[in-house]
Amino acid sequence: MNERDSGTTTEPPRGEHSPKIGMTASSVSEPPPARQVQVVHGMSIDVEDHRQILSSRFRGDPGEVSAQFDRDMDEILAILDATGTKATFFVIGTIAEQRPDCLRRWADLGHEIASHGYAHKPIWAMTPTELREELQSCKRRLEDTISEPITGFRAPIFSVRWDSVWALDTISECGFTYDSSIVPVRMRRYGVAGFDPQPAPYLLPSGRRIVEIPLSIGRLWGRTMPVAGGGYFRLLPQVTIRRILRRFTMRQEVFVVYCHPYDMSAQPFQSADLAENWLDRLKGGLISFKSNLGRAKVRRLVRSILETFRFGPLKDIAEKQETHEPKRLLAKACSDVRRPV
Repeated sequence: MNERDSGTTTEPPRGEHSPKIGMTASSVSEPPPARQVQVVHGMSIDVEDHRQILSSRFRGDPGEVSAQFDRDMDEILAILDATGTKATFFVIGTIAEQRPDCLRRWADLGHEIASHGYAHKPIWAMTPTELREELQSCKRRLEDTISEPITGFRAPIFSVRWDSVWALDTISECGFTYDSSIVPVRMRRYGVAGFDPQPAPYLLPSGRRIVEIPLSIGRLWGRTMPVAGGGYFRLLPQVTIRRILRRFTMRQEVFVVYCHPYDMSAQPFQSADLAENWLDRLKGGLISFKSNLGRAKVRRLVRSILETFRFGPLKDIAEKQETHEPKRLLAKACSDVRRPV
């Protein structure tokens, strides 16, 4: 039996004791399998074509969706199907434009379709008016494509941060009931240090409400850092990710995973050919190098944790939070507009 084995909560075997909910990560050196706890973690895919994003950056035009994107999405769907997992697909508008049949197929398979913005533009690069237009246009495109309401949003580059927490009001105003954009630790380009790392409903300055489902963080090597996907899945050992997941599971805390299609690719990522001058070729080469580090193991890691632990779409997590008493946003998160360092 493993962590995915369902059923009601059971007593731990004789001689084993569950850690207290407030126990810190450092106090559990090698946690046993969390059979006694039933918790469904969040599985999400940021559905974007890396080559399109870099083409926009280097050429000012995203161009066509690449054939590699289609192959990578097929790989993701195969893993989700093999493990019986439903996930949330945060889709950008340019993908919805060029692959509407794919969106309908993903929705028909039982996966949640949510918004990742229209053109993968970070919130800090937009005014409130521009953000509202971006949110509304992408939401309308997705809803027209799958004929279902879109309730979830994730900002590109997790760009709800110190200087853009105001965006939660705009996100709620545009009809989204939950957001999953905040990383609760300060990093160079993103993060809101001190934000509650677990899903919760929030009362916004306008009086609106929204459920925030943060990306998961963990304590490693004496510091708090993101651990829930992307480059962290490429670089951290599998045993470390599994140990952190066991800790979350035993405390009945939600762990939110995110992946990109190119994280699952069997082919090395190349982007230097998209550049039109030597400086952009150098940047493209560095991006390719970083994107390929440790990538070969990501498919095995994702399949392993989906087989072992229970995962589902983020809308299910949000729905459980909607009946809870909302919190007010931390005063520091609302007022501190310094850029992260």
